[in-house]
Amino acid sequence: MPLPADIESVESESTPPILVRLAAIVLGGIVATTGVTFAASQGVPATGTTPTVTTVAPPTPLTVPDVRKLAFVFAKSELEDGGFAWKVTGSVHGYPANTVVSQKPAPGTLVVDSGAPTVTLTLERAKGYPESGVPADTSPYAGSRVEFAAAAGQ
Repeated sequence: MPLPADIESVESESTPPILVRLAAIVLGGIVATTGVTFAASQGVPATGTTPTVTTVAPPTPLTVPDVRKLAFVFAKSELEDGGFAWKVTGSVHGYPANTVVSQKPAPGTLVVDSGAPTVTLTLERAKGYPESGVPADTSPYAGSRVEFAAAAGQ
């Protein structure tokens, strides 16, 4: 069946859809390339600030308190308040009424604040007080290694 003459003329005058899409893609690429080229030509703006270098001061040394002759309940509180961890060694355990007979490091020693330097306590059993319950032989938080301030260059 032959087509009318006016339909043939319309088909021959229209642009194929594939060419329209191809032209749109090429035009989009040109616009994108132009935008990137313009942005690159502007360069990075100078901020006008110079980076600041911060120096960190060495930690302040801690002085080991004298907790000898104190009841254990008070000795451990004083150590914890001063930033120290503690542990009990020896045959006498950490019951509140027991008394501290020795400590390491010695009282007055300067140590580096390394988190919670551990002070080791030796206790004597308190006479007249029962040892009941569970003893506290280590501080409630992890202690750190003791580093003497003189050895650390402080």
